[in-house]
Amino acid sequence: MRGYILVVDDQPPIRFVFEEILRQAGYMTKSAANGLECLKIARSEDKPLLILLDYQMPSLTGIEVLSRLKREKTTQGIPVIMVTGTEDIEEIAKEKGADAVLAKPPDLEQLQQIVQKTLGSTKHEQRPDLQSCYTTCLIPMIPT
Repeated sequence: MRGYILVVDDQPPIRFVFEEILRQAGYMTKSAANGLECLKIARSEDKPLLILLDYQMPSLTGIEVLSRLKREKTTQGIPVIMVTGTEDIEEIAKEKGADAVLAKPPDLEQLQQIVQKTLGSTKHEQRPDLQSCYTTCLIPMIPT
């Protein structure tokens, strides 16, 4: 798979929602359930264009994964967007090399803007409305 965004989160429903939103917005995706899996994929020959990385995961935190990614020559050029529900993590994430920090749950317009800005895309008008993508993805997940 060429030219994809790697979504890293230990919670399957969160991974699913992010992947669906990104796919419906025209991006190809892959996912990883933990930091070690993320590192393995990032070190592979088929590197992601961008990593959407959860901060709070078991074993290796997002900050630990980010630090390793930015230390290694083979992965340091991959842009990383840190996703967090913790308010005070932005400064630390940026110090460690995050290209951007996104609050959880994400504001969809902000997600679209950050991904496009990080990837250097200026074709905003060619992307579908993420609000409808988000609603489409979340409605089936809400218990009735």
